[in-house]
Amino acid sequence: MDTVELILSVPDVDQEWLIGLLSDSATGFVQEADTLRAYVPAEAWSPADREALSARLHAAGYPDALTVRAIADTNWNTTWEADLAPVRAGPFLLCTTAATVPPEHADATVLRIDPQMSFGTGHHATTRLALRLLADAVTPGDHVIDVGTGTGVLAIAACRRGAASVEAVDTSPRATANARENVSRNEGADCVTVRDGSLDAVPSGRADLVVANITRAPLLSLLPALRDRLRPDAPLILSGLLQTDADRMREALAEQDLLVRDTQTEDGWWAVRAAPAPR
Repeated sequence: MDTVELILSVPDVDQEWLIGLLSDSATGFVQEADTLRAYVPAEAWSPADREALSARLHAAGYPDALTVRAIADTNWNTTWEADLAPVRAGPFLLCTTAATVPPEHADATVLRIDPQMSFGTGHHATTRLALRLLADAVTPGDHVIDVGTGTGVLAIAACRRGAASVEAVDTSPRATANARENVSRNEGADCVTVRDGSLDAVPSGRADLVVANITRAPLLSLLPALRDRLRPDAPLILSGLLQTDADRMREALAEQDLLVRDTQTEDGWWAVRAAPAPR
C-alpha cells in the first residue's frame, strides 16, 4: 500500500479549512463541488489520525463525511494530465507537457509542470497567488530561495523571469524528484538547483528574494530563519495561508521587523509580500 485516499463528503464552502488542516500530511488534493479528496502517504496515516479527523468533522456537522481508501502506487502524471487544463496566473501559463497552449494565451510565459500530485499545478489558489506576487518581485540577476518547492513551479517561474540562480528545497524526496524532472522539462530553467531538505540545506548567504508556499505552522516556525536570509530591502513571499491566518501572520511579520508590501486573496486563501523595515 502506497497512498491513502481520504474522501470527504463536504461542500466546497467548507473544504478550505480541511485543506489547511491536512496540508502538513497530504501530498495532494482534488476539489469537487461536494467532495474533497486528499492523498496521504500510507506511513503518515494512522488509526489515531482517522479518529482525530472524524472528530473534527463531527464537530463541524459532518458526522459521516469520511471514507478512507487504500490505493496502490499510481502513475500520478498520467492521472493528473488527463484532467488538468492550462491555468493562467499573472504573466504565467501553467501547462502539462502534453497540453497545447490556447491561442488567447500566446503572450504568456509558459511553465511546463507534470505533477506527481496536484499541488503546484496552478489549480490551487496558493500557487496562483504566489506566482502573481513573484512576477513583480524578481529582478534580472537575482539570487532566489524557494522553500517547500513542491513541483518546482515557483523556482522555474523565478528563473524564467530572469533570476540568475534559484535554490529550491523540499523535505519530501518525492517533491524534489518531481521538481528536478520539471526543471529539465522547461527551457530556460537551468538556473534552478533542487536540494533535499529545508532552508538549512541552502548554502549560507543572503538572497534577493525568498519564497515559501507551505502552510501556517511551518511558516511561523521558519520565519526568523527566512528573515535572516534576506538582503536589505529584499522581498519575502509567503503563501499557503488561509485568510483567517492573515492577522496572526501580520503579527509574526511585525515581530521580525518585516513590513507588509502587498497581499493577494483568492478562494479563502491569502498570500503576502513583505520586506525588511528600513534601518
